[in-house]
Amino acid sequence: MNTPFDFSGQRALVTGAGRGIGAVIARRLAACGAHVIINYLQDESAASATAREIEHAGGSASLMRANVADPQAAAALSANAAGKGLDMLIHNAAIGSFKPLHAVRANQWDLTMNVNARALLLCTQGTLDALEQRAGRVVAISSLGGMRVVPSYGAIGVSKAALEATTRYLGAELAPRGIRVNAVSGGLIETGSAQLHPDYAGLAKRALAHTPLGRLTTADDIADAVLFLCSPLSSAMIGQTIVVDGGGSLVL
Repeated sequence: MNTPFDFSGQRALVTGAGRGIGAVIARRLAACGAHVIINYLQDESAASATAREIEHAGGSASLMRANVADPQAAAALSANAAGKGLDMLIHNAAIGSFKPLHAVRANQWDLTMNVNARALLLCTQGTLDALEQRAGRVVAISSLGGMRVVPSYGAIGVSKAALEATTRYLGAELAPRGIRVNAVSGGLIETGSAQLHPDYAGLAKRALAHTPLGRLTTADDIADAVLFLCSPLSSAMIGQTIVVDGGGSLVL
C-alpha cells in the first residue's frame, strides 16, 4: 500500500488490535514501517492472524495479551511495550453493552468506563517516560456517541465522552514534554461488534441517509486519521478529537 507516512524504526502499541478497527490500524502502521505491538485479550487466533498478515506483507509485529481493565495488567503491558522504547500509543480497546443508560448495571458501567476511558490514562502513565524520550504520540479511538445521543449506546457513549475529555487534559499537560495526545471519533462502522446493536440495520440506514459523503465510515478511514495524527503533519494538534464520519454529524 502506498503511503505518505514513514514510521520506519518506530514502535507502536495498539490496544484491542487483534481484530476489527484495531487490527486495521495495526496493519496500516506496520505498512508505514513501524513495529506494532498487538494487544489483545481473548481472541488469540485473530491476533495471531493479524500478526501473520503484517509479517507476510513485510512488516514487523508482536503480540501482548493483557486485560487493560485491570490496573496491574495495564501497567505490565505498558512496561513491556515501553521496554525497548515506544513512539506511538493507540488506545482502541473498547467494551460495553448495547442498552439504554438508565438500564445499565453498576458493574457494566464500571467495566465500560475502565476499558474505554481509564485504560487510556493508565497506559499513557505507564509509557510516559518512553514516549517523552521519543517525542511520542498518543491517539485514542472514540465515536460519535461521545457527543451525540445514540439509542441503546448507554455507558459506551458516556465512556467515550470521558475518553475525549481525558484526551484534552492529557494533551494540554503533556505537550510541554513533547508528547502529542489526540483522538479520532468515527461514525458508524460495519464491524462485528457494531452489528451486535439491537437496531444495527436501522442505525445504518439512517446514518447512510444523513451522510453527505454517501457511504458509511470504514476502519481504513479511521486508520488514515490515526496515521495523520502520528505524523509530523499534525505537529500543532494538541488534545483534539478529529471527527471522521463523512459529514454525517453535520446534518440534522
